[in-house]
Amino acid sequence: MVTTSQHKRPHSIKIEFSEETATSFAGLALVERIASRLGLWPMLEKLLPERKGEYQWIAIVKSVMAGLLSGARGTFATQDLREDEALLSLLSLDAAPEEATVWRALEGLGELARSGELSEAQELWARAILAKSRRKDLLNLGFFPIFADGTVLEGSRRREGTKYQKDKKPGLVWSTVFTGPLLGAQQLAEEGEGEQACIRRMLPSVIENVVRPLGLRRQALVLADSLHGDEPTLDLLEGLNVHYIVGANKLKKTVETLQGVPKDHWLETGEDASRGWEESAVCVCWLQCNSWEKKRTLVGRRWKNKGEMFFNYSGVVTDLETKTVKHLLKGSATYPEAIWRLYGSKMGLETFYQDLLSDLGLHHPPCQELKRNAGFYAVATLAHTLAKAVDLIGCQDLRAESASRKDGAKPRRARSRRMRLWSLRRRFFTLPGRIVRHGHMLKITLLGVGETLRRQFEAIFASLSRC
Repeated sequence: MVTTSQHKRPHSIKIEFSEETATSFAGLALVERIASRLGLWPMLEKLLPERKGEYQWIAIVKSVMAGLLSGARGTFATQDLREDEALLSLLSLDAAPEEATVWRALEGLGELARSGELSEAQELWARAILAKSRRKDLLNLGFFPIFADGTVLEGSRRREGTKYQKDKKPGLVWSTVFTGPLLGAQQLAEEGEGEQACIRRMLPSVIENVVRPLGLRRQALVLADSLHGDEPTLDLLEGLNVHYIVGANKLKKTVETLQGVPKDHWLETGEDASRGWEESAVCVCWLQCNSWEKKRTLVGRRWKNKGEMFFNYSGVVTDLETKTVKHLLKGSATYPEAIWRLYGSKMGLETFYQDLLSDLGLHHPPCQELKRNAGFYAVATLAHTLAKAVDLIGCQDLRAESASRKDGAKPRRARSRRMRLWSLRRRFFTLPGRIVRHGHMLKITLLGVGETLRRQFEAIFASLSRC
């Protein structure tokens, strides 16, 4: 029951307006702070050419990114920013372009994406952010994961680049290469090409420009599904000298080989009620397709679902050896079980798409022209990278704190989940505040912030300032 003291209804509501400069997105100071500390804006501006017109490329890119991070969508990302003087001041912008200007500019940004300037910026940003992150936070099961995959975006008969694939809804094919938690590269498939061609084109550049300078090549582990389990991709990975586990289920030879494995070569792994398996087993053997010049290690699995008589088979090919995964061979764990555990971690990496497709609204391409969409996705990817930097670097102390024991013992390794973009936006980016600029000094006064949120914001800002 609600008493009068708990719920007081106002007799009237009075609205007043103030000339004071304030914004609902003062929390984007975190984004501006990390970009400033790592020199990301100068890095990007150096790669972009001169642009004729009222706005330079850097102003357009910063405006679109700020709009997307504050919750706006598509080509209308800058509309509200145009009327937010305080936020413009925070971003060091004199003005933001209108929607029509953004739409026109996307064609030029698409050309920059295709010619490589924005792709190079993405790699440089990812490398700079990962270099300032804690190394242990980047590793998973002792390896630095490189997740190569693609997704199908919304398409239509009027949207250029829409592909019609068997057993899939028609749409644009968007291929990505994640380096740890950050996107190292992305591309919209052009006419006549698919995910495989895009991934093979992006991987060498990502390895050379992101992974190698970070000193992570030996720990790098490329994870990809069965679409990439053919020799051109495997030859490429072996030429790049990186470890890999790639699905092999699209190869007819995989099932034939596993069905021929002797019974005593299978290691029983028992029932798995969560998957509906009555029994299961794993094995290791060699796989060599007719067109292959050499054989490769095939790690297989077979299982029976409840009520079934015959086994189902699945396999992955890998270059990993027993000595490379010995840190995972604890207790009764075996080499094939370690390989399947590593490959199973790919499911967690697939959740990275949630930030991009859902929280940034990238499932819906904003334009009909493929070139304009290519420019938009290049800028949106940079926005996502900047937001993830706030979480990866700024929130690392908060994660360590949350992983500490309540009795004050030495903190455990922080394994708590990283924050989704919508959560960062809701909790930190959308904080109201007054913005006052005095020369080179920008003073931001956050308004109505509770004690817990204030402590967390100060901790994040301090972490970003130290990087």
